[in-house]
Amino acid sequence: MIEIICARCQTPSRLRRHGLAWCEACGTYLVIDAGSGTWVSFADHEHRRCAAENERDIAHSVDLVDEHLPEAQRLVPEGWAARRHQTDGARCTVAIDAPAVNATSYLSPPDGKFGWYVRVHNRATGVDFPLYIDGGACAASFDTIEAAVIAAVEALRVESAKEVRRR
Repeated sequence: MIEIICARCQTPSRLRRHGLAWCEACGTYLVIDAGSGTWVSFADHEHRRCAAENERDIAHSVDLVDEHLPEAQRLVPEGWAARRHQTDGARCTVAIDAPAVNATSYLSPPDGKFGWYVRVHNRATGVDFPLYIDGGACAASFDTIEAAVIAAVEALRVESAKEVRRR
């Protein structure tokens, strides 16, 4: 018989409730975590599953940005910059900076359900917003990096015009 030891408190579990392993010290059911081979609570198991899925999503976003960044750099106007942007624990994006405006467009790579998303962060006003499709409250999704860059460049031009009017 397999010895079941709670990963949280290191207590051997000899008790079963409703046919499932039970840790008396923690007062929780235990399930084997395939990734670590340890016995954890259902909540910890779900947390680990979500964390592993998030890590896979982040790694996939890095791969997609690295693959498409050269194309984005070719598509931005002269004097503009397209660069890789990632903060700790977040998905990777393509950041597009325009020289004449205190704003950046961030292009989030496809997630398997939708295409590229574009959001604009205007540091002068402190406003951050996604681009939307016409006639609805749904964020726009672009099938190609080229379409996303074109939309991002246009959005930054609009922000630049707004900034000029505020002066």
